[in-house]
Amino acid sequence: MIARVLYDKGYQEYVDAARIIRQEHPDVEFWLLGKIDEEYPNHVPGSVVDADHRTGIIYYKGFTSDVKPIEVEADCIVHPTFYNEGMSRVLMEAMAMRKPIITTDIPGCKETVEDGRNGYLVPPRNVDALVKAIRKFLNLSQEERRAMGDYGRKKAEREFDVKNVIAVYRSITG
Repeated sequence: MIARVLYDKGYQEYVDAARIIRQEHPDVEFWLLGKIDEEYPNHVPGSVVDADHRTGIIYYKGFTSDVKPIEVEADCIVHPTFYNEGMSRVLMEAMAMRKPIITTDIPGCKETVEDGRNGYLVPPRNVDALVKAIRKFLNLSQEERRAMGDYGRKKAEREFDVKNVIAVYRSITG
């Protein structure tokens, strides 16, 4: 998960899903990368993140301006947000890096995933659905995971390439 550490970004859902999955698969790691945004009213306190990290439920990686080295090591990007954020840059970058995605079925996220093709969509604030999607991902073969990532990359090139965005903008503005 790469996001500002806010409850609205699905922090609690991510941690709750991680707790369930790690009981079944203790070798699976749930990384969290992002800034604890104390200016935001619904931020997750550092003490909560530290406690979840110390117990091994999640591995808090902190904040970095260059997420690529960490993202390269990830098998999947989980983004259980219910924050009204527009198109998610994290998800578009994940697609460009051939990473399967598990995210919520909300505007700004749902456009990046064709359910079952390059990831899975789950209803917001639904831990059971998030756990089910993570289980489905974990049960995929390496070849199936690679195919998901490849499909996501092609989708990104087809739908989110900056050249295509500029062409659409020019057609609208004349």
